[in-house]
Amino acid sequence: MSPELSRLPVWYAQWRWHLQSLGPTMSDSQLEASARLATVLLCGEQSAVRIFEKEIERQRPQATAEGLRQLRYIARDEHLHETALTAFCRYLPTADDQHALKRRAQRFFAGLGRVECLAGHFGQIAQLDSAVCKIMWHLERGALRSTSPLRLLASRIKFDEARHVSVSRRYASALGLDVRTRAEESGQVRAGLVEMLQPVGSAFEKLGVDSDRLFADLRRQRRA
Repeated sequence: MSPELSRLPVWYAQWRWHLQSLGPTMSDSQLEASARLATVLLCGEQSAVRIFEKEIERQRPQATAEGLRQLRYIARDEHLHETALTAFCRYLPTADDQHALKRRAQRFFAGLGRVECLAGHFGQIAQLDSAVCKIMWHLERGALRSTSPLRLLASRIKFDEARHVSVSRRYASALGLDVRTRAEESGQVRAGLVEMLQPVGSAFEKLGVDSDRLFADLRRQRRA
């Protein structure tokens, strides 16, 4: 393992070594599907990095040390997810509809950021992170090999995002988000996410994920 990788978190260093040593370990059809899906996932991670870095700066003057530590911890996780997906994309072909998928995803995530109430914004983040956990759960159980870097990364992202859900939910509640508002926003966030993901439904199918079942799970999973 290179000195550069040894300075990174253990999971990430091991994953990068695995990727560099074995490559994507997927069929051509799966590589194409992964390229389309990774375009959307990467937009989500980039959005998350900006959100938490912005909130860290906003909170710095008055936040407790523990509060800032939690925000920085999440921001670091999201940055590593973004970096991993970027590294993975270097092994993938360029999707024919990459720009259209990127614009669609960027519009969705930008729309979440327009919420005036900060508590509501973090309530949305908790819902979105919960939905990401569900997406990764389905990818883990798809047709990818156990050694596939995408499957291994999906497992790690699911683990991290499950923790983020709890932190974001507590943060939203501390900022004043009530249960009723959280429930109302849940359906809106999940419906918007499914709509954004519709064009990559076929990509999920090529990776062994039943897109109809996935989208149904995303719509009804509302507790976050």
